[in-house]
This record gives sequence, structure tokens and C-alpha cells, in this order.
Amino acid sequence: MNKWLRYGWAAVLIFGLILVRKFEAELFYDPFLAYFKSDFYHSEFPPYDLGKVILNILFRYFLNLLLSVLIIGLIFWRKNYMKYTVYVWIGFLILFLPLYVYFIETEFSLGENYGFYIRRFLIQPILLLLLIPAFFYHQQTTKRAI
Repeated sequence: MNKWLRYGWAAVLIFGLILVRKFEAELFYDPFLAYFKSDFYHSEFPPYDLGKVILNILFRYFLNLLLSVLIIGLIFWRKNYMKYTVYVWIGFLILFLPLYVYFIETEFSLGENYGFYIRRFLIQPILLLLLIPAFFYHQQTTKRAI
């Protein structure tokens, strides 16, 4: 596939990530959306359905994962980068989802900021922003080594 066509499709997928963020309130059940947009230090902890929260976090996480893997694949055109991306995302999910559930169940007793940032890693494609420069750096250093 032509390099510029791949970059064009990657831009379309990035726009898809933007749309997921823009319509998050309509697409996903997240009672903590309004909680974290307000002064959550002084707000009352919102009522929630833990099962629905987990399912919607997982749905959003895997939607971001799918779009991110496709973006990585289109930008770098290397299957091993796509596999590594999946491994990193799954690893972060295994690490952060139980922590987030713990924070929800204890009403962020260890601190609202910890829960806020763990939630960020679960609902935003932050890992994509970390992996693109890492893969670019890896690509540049392996070219020089050859």
C-alpha cells in the first residue's frame, strides 16, 4: 500500500479516537465522568453499577486498542509492532483494571488523583502516544545499526 494512503487511513482512525472521546457520554456508562469533571475533592461519591462500569471500561479499552493497533500498523507497516502493541495494552489492562476496581470499591480512599489517573489510562489511548515515538526511535536506531 502507498505510504501516503496508509498515513491517510491512520489519520481517519485518529479521528475515530477523537470521536470516541467526543461521544463518550452517549456511548459508555460512566458515572465517574461527571464526578471527575466537577470538584471531586468535595463532591459526593456517585452511585454506580460495578458490572456496568467494568463492561463499559472494557468495551472502550478494546475499541481504543483496536484503533491503536490499526494506527500503529498503518504508520509503521510492521506486524511485530502491532503484536507488541497488543501485548503492552493487555499488560496495562491486567495491571490497571483491578486497581481501578479497588479504588472504586473503596471510594478512592487512597486518593482521588490515583483513581483519576488510573481511569485515564483505561479510557484514553495514552499508550498510543507512548508507543508511536518508541517505535519510531526503534526504527531509527535499527536503521543506523545495519
